[in-house]
Amino acid sequence: CTIRTTHFSTPHHPKTLDTMAARGVSRLSQRCATEMSGGGVSVWSEIIALSKLPGVTDLGQGWPDLPRSKLASDVAAKIVLDESAAGRKGNQYSPISGTPSLCRAIAAFHGRRYPGPAPDPDTEVVVMTSGTEAIFAACMAFCEPGDEVIMFEPFFPWYLPCVRLAGATPKVVTLEKPSFAIDEDVLRAAFSCKTKCIIVNSPHNPTGHVLSQGELDTIGRLCLEFDCIAIFDEVYETTLFNGATHRRLGDVDGMRDRTINVGSAGKIFNTTGWRIGWVTGPADLVAGCRAMHGYSTFCAPTPFQEGIAAALDNEPESFFTDVSDQFAKNFELLAATITKMGHEVCCADGDAGGYFLVADVHKSGMDGMAFSKWLAAEKGVACVPLMVFYQGRPEDDPFTCTLVRFAICKPQETIETACQKLLV
Repeated sequence: CTIRTTHFSTPHHPKTLDTMAARGVSRLSQRCATEMSGGGVSVWSEIIALSKLPGVTDLGQGWPDLPRSKLASDVAAKIVLDESAAGRKGNQYSPISGTPSLCRAIAAFHGRRYPGPAPDPDTEVVVMTSGTEAIFAACMAFCEPGDEVIMFEPFFPWYLPCVRLAGATPKVVTLEKPSFAIDEDVLRAAFSCKTKCIIVNSPHNPTGHVLSQGELDTIGRLCLEFDCIAIFDEVYETTLFNGATHRRLGDVDGMRDRTINVGSAGKIFNTTGWRIGWVTGPADLVAGCRAMHGYSTFCAPTPFQEGIAAALDNEPESFFTDVSDQFAKNFELLAATITKMGHEVCCADGDAGGYFLVADVHKSGMDGMAFSKWLAAEKGVACVPLMVFYQGRPEDDPFTCTLVRFAICKPQETIETACQKLLV
C-alpha cells in the first residue's frame, strides 16, 4: 500500500507567530537568511540611494543610457497594441524554450558571428527571463550538495548566491589588479575531484578584461582534465573596444559539448528592463536549463521576444560597433580624468570591453565604500565600491578593497559632465 502524508498550511495568526518566535523559529529558510545576511543587498541599496541624491551624475548603476533598438521597440509595441485575435495570442505565454522566431534568430546570430556550426534552435537554445535567470537555472540544473563551482573574483554579485542556493560550494579564484588576467597555477590549484562547474565571464564585469586565447585554452585544458562543465557568461559579447575580439570558451578543442553560453538582449540592444536572455549549448545541458526555467519564470515576455528576434535578424553590424566605439571613447575620457585626480586606472592587458572602468583609489586614504560616499557628497558623481564584487572575508582578514567601478555605458555628454565635476 501507499501512505500519503499531506501537510495543510495554517494561517499565521498572531498567537502562532508568538509561538514561533518563542521557539526561536525563523519564518524564513536558512538558505534565504544566509543570503540576506551577506550584506550585498544592503550595500547595493545604499549605493543606489547615493545615485539618487539631488544633482548626482550616476556612473554607479550599469544600465545603458542609450537609444534602444528602434526595430525591436516597434515590433514589440505593435504586438502589445494589437487587439486582433493574433495580437491577443501574441501577448500570452510563449513556449518554455521561447518563441520559435527568437530561437531561430539567436541561432542565426551566433552562426554569423562565431566559428563552428550554429546551435540547433529546437534543442540547443532556450530563451530565459534575463541572463541572471540563465545563470541561476544553470546552477540549479548542474549542481548539487558536495559539488564545487569555481568562479573568479571580482565577480557579478549574483554568481555567489546562485551557487550556494543550488547547494554547491563556491571556490573563488582572485584576479589581481591592474590587469585581472588569469594565473594558470592559481587556477589549477582551485580544481579538484569535486569540481562540477566553472563560471567564466568575458568581457568581464566589472574589470573589462577580455579573455585571451591563451587564457581560454588554459581553462579548457583544466575543464577536460577534471571533467567539469563551463558556464560561459558572454552578456557583453558585442561591446568590445578598439577592434578587440570576443573569443568563446566553447570554441576551444573539446569544450563545445561541455559549455553553456549565456547571452543578454538587454545588454546587446540597451533594453535591460525587457528581461530577455538566453542559453545555448549542448542539447542535454540546455534541456536541464530549460526545466529549471520552466519551474521558475516559465517564459520571458512574449512581445519583447518578438522584438528582439527582429533586431537580431535585421540590425546592421554598425549598431554594435557604434555602441562599442562610444564606450571606448567614454573609457578614455574618464580614465584621463581619474588619472589627473591622482588615482590609478586598472586597464586590462590586451583586449578590453564591457560597460565599466575600474580605478584604485588607495591614494585617497579611503576604502572603496568610503570613497564612493565621499565622491557622491563632495563631487556629485556616483560610483560603486568593488567590495560588493568580492566574497565576504572573516573579521580577522586584513583584506581592504580600495577599488571602485564607474559605468561608462552612458552618453558622452554624461561622461563629460562627470569629468568636469571630478576635476573641480
